[in-house]
Amino acid sequence: MTSIDRSEPLSAVRTLFRDYPRRYWVAGGWALDLFAGRVRRPHADVDVLVLARDLPHVSATFTTPRPMLQHPETGDLRPWSDGEQLTPGPHLLVFPDDPHPCPIQILLAASDADEWVYHRGRGTIRRPLDQITLTTPDGLPYLAPEIVLLFKSRGGRPKDDSDFADVAALLDSNRRQWLLDHIAPRYPNHAWLPALT
Repeated sequence: MTSIDRSEPLSAVRTLFRDYPRRYWVAGGWALDLFAGRVRRPHADVDVLVLARDLPHVSATFTTPRPMLQHPETGDLRPWSDGEQLTPGPHLLVFPDDPHPCPIQILLAASDADEWVYHRGRGTIRRPLDQITLTTPDGLPYLAPEIVLLFKSRGGRPKDDSDFADVAALLDSNRRQWLLDHIAPRYPNHAWLPALT
């Protein structure tokens, strides 16, 4: 039986990022699958998080194939110009699904020295990079579940609620408390809060 991180989409990420010299993380639903130890639902793409400050390394590493820049509102793709500055949140780089099994999307993270910074938290929500990093036995880095769920907590999409329901019981007390502390002040009536208390 093939382990999750050796599945075709994640093997494609491993191969694509083999020569990338900076930190990266499998993010989104696939990161929650890695944490849960099983593929919980189908995925249309694979999200990979990199630090926005490392964009010059992204540009230098990924020349063939070169990622395309996705328009944040229309979803249209256009070439990404070398040296073009991008912002965490709205900007997304996409490797189309040829030659990969499905599209691989690069998300950008804000950071400050050795800390990840939640770009929607006005710089107040942050965590050491080492604490947001989990690694599979085969060495594939992925984003800690509480960070993934923080991003998903603002969406209100059925798949986000399903993702939370799938992994909430797997969170240890520290991850659960961290997530509670960062959802409750912003969304005091959030539907996830009872499961976190």
